[in-house]
Amino acid sequence: MELSKAKAVPGRHRQRNAIFATVAGQPRSLFDSVRRRLLLVVLLAMAPIAALNIAQGVMQLNGAEEEARQHLLQRALAAAATQESIFASAENVLYALKNVEEVRTGGATCQATLRGATVSLPFVANIGVLDASGRVLCAALPVTEDEVAHDPWWQAAVAQPGFSLFGRVQSPAAGKQVLVGTLPLRTDAGQLEKVLAVGIDVAWLDNQLRQQTPPANGVVALFSPLGEELVSNSRGVSAALFDAANLETSLGAGGHTLHEATDAQGQRWTFATAKLDRRGLTVAFAMPSDRLFGWTFLAIAASLALPAVIVILSLVALWVAVDRIILRWLLYLRRVTAVYAQGHYGFRPTRLDAAPSEFRVLGHAVENMALAVRLRDARLRESLAEKTALVREIHHRIKNSLQVVVSLLSLYGSGIGRGDDRRRFEQLRTRVNTLALVHRILYEASDGSQVLLRELLGELASLLEGSVECNARITVEAEDVRLPTDMAVPLALMVVEVVLSLSLPSGSTAIALRGAVVGDRLQLTVRSAAGSWDDAAEPTSLAGGFATQLGGNLTRSKAEDGAFLVAGEFPCRPVPKPRPAHAF
Repeated sequence: MELSKAKAVPGRHRQRNAIFATVAGQPRSLFDSVRRRLLLVVLLAMAPIAALNIAQGVMQLNGAEEEARQHLLQRALAAAATQESIFASAENVLYALKNVEEVRTGGATCQATLRGATVSLPFVANIGVLDASGRVLCAALPVTEDEVAHDPWWQAAVAQPGFSLFGRVQSPAAGKQVLVGTLPLRTDAGQLEKVLAVGIDVAWLDNQLRQQTPPANGVVALFSPLGEELVSNSRGVSAALFDAANLETSLGAGGHTLHEATDAQGQRWTFATAKLDRRGLTVAFAMPSDRLFGWTFLAIAASLALPAVIVILSLVALWVAVDRIILRWLLYLRRVTAVYAQGHYGFRPTRLDAAPSEFRVLGHAVENMALAVRLRDARLRESLAEKTALVREIHHRIKNSLQVVVSLLSLYGSGIGRGDDRRRFEQLRTRVNTLALVHRILYEASDGSQVLLRELLGELASLLEGSVECNARITVEAEDVRLPTDMAVPLALMVVEVVLSLSLPSGSTAIALRGAVVGDRLQLTVRSAAGSWDDAAEPTSLAGGFATQLGGNLTRSKAEDGAFLVAGEFPCRPVPKPRPAHAF
């Protein structure tokens, strides 16, 4: 594979050199090339600004450290967003359960309701309802201790006006460490009535935090208002970094500042703390100082790559250069191709003699292409005219042959008396006339490869009006769309068979033929104001066979006004209108 690619490269180079070795493509000077001129203009534009970029980089060095610190602060706030949403979900669950009467009263369905809420939330270990004395009235999981008044978090929970979180405790029912979230329920007088408590799985929170922020990307921890560590993605490191003194110093400085600490291995870390808007929680995020600021110089180099002054001057220089060197010749070539597209193949782009060598080569290639298109177009027109003439001659001969058949049928059928035999004979002649009609339409078409739906149905209406035994008036409502020729014969024969299958009254009646193309489907409807079905013809109906040939089926129904309907829908790809002879 690599050997074949290596052999192909010299071939491409030889082909390129052969193109530019011609008189039109030979460069007449050093800068008679689009690529060289653009390189020269860009270099001249950037040269006077290079010194300014160095000075700007030195000034940005002082602000790079603060920018990195702000990035760390944003990471801390982003890490807290997911945990905050989990606590908000737990709070919403308690507020929803607050409005359930069976839960408030500890009724018979209380445990089932709490169990359902626990199962629906993966981070919830248990949910319970406690009375004002701390006794468990109802819980999702059976509890071994039915009173929590002696637990340290209980007194703080009943003193809170709304939802609050407390540090990690061991849940006997769930058998795991949980964070306790409480929602006191009070009477209108402000007396404590009940307390809803939810146990949030600490291991699930830690694992979720580690998935979101692996310890390799930084250490993040969440603290209660009392400074207790609630959640962490690396408890060993966070315990050393976010000790009480460091955390108190950070919070005392306003919470949104950065501080440094050293872990047990002596590595220095930089961390940021931020207060969350609700519940008094604090989030801390730490990264190794060397990794946090190790990209400072790279960031400065990136900022030096695209300074505002270079961008402005480069854009102005490139705009002028491209406009004078490239765009005007591209626009001229565009006008040349537009002239060729209109069929004026004798036009020569003489102005390209003053263009760069690449555009001269392109102009000569376009001129040669126009000549080749002109020759090929002439051959295609001759071939198309010959094929069209042959197709029309075929349709003409088929039409004449079918007319001879109709004449012979009329001659030999003159002796058939009235009755079923006469009716079947007339239907046979109508079918042959239908075939002759279709081939006449194809013969009279301009190119013999299209059929107009309205014209086809109109001709069939005229034929059928003279073929049915009663005085029928057939109207046509159809779009003037072009159909493929392979649909003409089965479509015409199907319409004839549908009309002939109707048992029309002896008096006057009205029949409507409606046709329309919607998307890629042909919708056809035959409506008879009076008459009845010819049920005898149903099992051997030719109309159904033609409908199957067209890729669809026919349905018969009776309208509310008593009219008889035959409808069908068939796949159809409309033929576009032929373009003028000079168009491409």
